[in-house]
Amino acid sequence: MRVSLLLLRLVLVALCALSGFAQPYRLDAQRAPTTPFGEAVERLVASNRHAPQRWPQLSDVTADLRTVYAANGWTPVWTRGGRPTPSALSTIVELAQIDRRGLEPSDYDAQRLQELVRLLGAGAPPATDDRVVEFDVMLSTAALRSLRSLQYGRVSARAAHADLRFLHEPWDAPAALAALSGTTDAASHFAAAEPPYQHYRLLVDALVRYRALANDTVQLRLALRDTTRARGTPESMGTLRRRLDTRVLQLTTTLERWRWLPHRFTVPPIIVNIPAFELYAFGSERARDDLRMPVVVGKAYDHKTPVFSGAVQYLIFSPYWDVPPSIARTEVLPKARKHLDYLTRNAFEIVGSNEQVMPTTAGALEAVSAGRARIRQRPGAQNALGGVKFIFPNAFNVYMHDTPVQALFGEARRDFSHGCIRLSQPATLAALLLRDQAGWDATRIAAEMHRETPLQVTLTAPVPVHVVYATAVAQDDGSVAFHDDIYGHDRRLRDLLKGGYPYAAPDRRP
Repeated sequence: MRVSLLLLRLVLVALCALSGFAQPYRLDAQRAPTTPFGEAVERLVASNRHAPQRWPQLSDVTADLRTVYAANGWTPVWTRGGRPTPSALSTIVELAQIDRRGLEPSDYDAQRLQELVRLLGAGAPPATDDRVVEFDVMLSTAALRSLRSLQYGRVSARAAHADLRFLHEPWDAPAALAALSGTTDAASHFAAAEPPYQHYRLLVDALVRYRALANDTVQLRLALRDTTRARGTPESMGTLRRRLDTRVLQLTTTLERWRWLPHRFTVPPIIVNIPAFELYAFGSERARDDLRMPVVVGKAYDHKTPVFSGAVQYLIFSPYWDVPPSIARTEVLPKARKHLDYLTRNAFEIVGSNEQVMPTTAGALEAVSAGRARIRQRPGAQNALGGVKFIFPNAFNVYMHDTPVQALFGEARRDFSHGCIRLSQPATLAALLLRDQAGWDATRIAAEMHRETPLQVTLTAPVPVHVVYATAVAQDDGSVAFHDDIYGHDRRLRDLLKGGYPYAAPDRRP
């Protein structure tokens, strides 16, 4: 593979020196084919299948291919005089090493394209040659698929998580292909399609290191020695390789998830990573986390925190906790029926349909059971939501909040909640969100978190919140934290990825 890439680079340099390469073509001219090459390509596109490719069904790129070739007068995009253009060679170099970005070169026929480069370079066949048609369509398909996968991910977010929707910025696939076919700097075009997040870039760097380690026998033996010493028990090379393969799989799966996120944002987002039990908040558009804190998420067995996207619209200091009906029915009411003073001792009160507080009686408990009343917990030290909650309206009634139970943040695995997200540093997050609103310093925030009655504060602009699922997190120092697939979501995503192209088109609706 290294020799092939070196040869491609040498040919690329030579062609750039000896001949100019085509300028990007216009995409507004739609014409019928008038040449044998064009007629062959049109038949191929109309058939919706290209047999030489690993993934021959073309339904995901058919419309784009038709637009590109029609705009180019149904002439070759990637060859001139039967020979691959410098742009083609540059693009194939990137496809051959696209595993560095978490994709698989074989999905984009990198090896076959390299073989065709050698065949076409040796004979300079006419444009009617079947190899020219195969090469041109195969490379156009590979370029479209790889760029779109870096831009949006291969599997759509909604295919993996039905309630995960993102409003993606428009992306013009034919224009992107036109730009790629007119440059010898394919690397910059592939990089531009990737997410801007620092977490993503760190994961890409980590993936390169882990792949290199998996292929370096000397380093593997050193790692095996260190691992054996650390564990105190011998370990086989096969076991170490399997562990590395698992880590590489976690890295590539996590990279896929990061591609789902919007690549542009007017307000820096908040990201909650479920399996890492962490929150990252961005205070600027540098896409680096300025705040990082431990969180508690929903129990893996029966109260999973959903993977979804929303936007924080307001905060409530010293909130009431309106006990969800399911918790009231299964946890609070049985205790209250056993000891009627349980509600009073724990700062609970019963609220009727008229929003009036009812006396704590057996009849009031039955009203709660029948759905005619509800239980809420008053603000204060016992309140399950602590001193502040952060509301981002959603169908799951999930929100972020403070908690009086701080000991759980010291646990390595922190799935203890009923689905909402408990914060270890809620005052710090409040300060970040209110930083552009006068009067909201740390002293005032601390005071408002100890009010006797609730206070709602609306943000000047909603702040995006993405509740994600990333089992690999890379650090600035080069280390990588790997986390358990506590909800089984990674297994589900890997099963979807095994299906290969054509994947379902990414959802662009909010």
